[in-house]
Amino acid sequence: MAVPATLWQPGMRITDARMNAKDYQAGIILVSFTSQTSHTQAVVFPEPFPVAPIMNAEIVSGAGVTGRFEARPINVSATGFTLFVLLTDGAEGADTWSNHPVHWTARMPTT
Repeated sequence: MAVPATLWQPGMRITDARMNAKDYQAGIILVSFTSQTSHTQAVVFPEPFPVAPIMNAEIVSGAGVTGRFEARPINVSATGFTLFVLLTDGAEGADTWSNHPVHWTARMPTT
């Protein structure tokens, strides 16, 4: 399990868990679908977080049909999320994607 990164405090013991602590993860999802106006895809974090992280997702291309879509994470949990890609222009019809990259980031919430 991922251990959240900790600001160093006097008197803290150095442990493997603290030295390897992560409070941030990121990845790329290749999205493909045929003739749809929205699409969902489950994503599992490489390392689970202790709690549901704060997230962001972005389509990293503006070419062709991708310019009319947006992406966002939904159903975020400590172990993963669902990527939701949707058409933002209701006047347009369904489109097809083939391996379009969507980047995501997740980080531990600050208290």
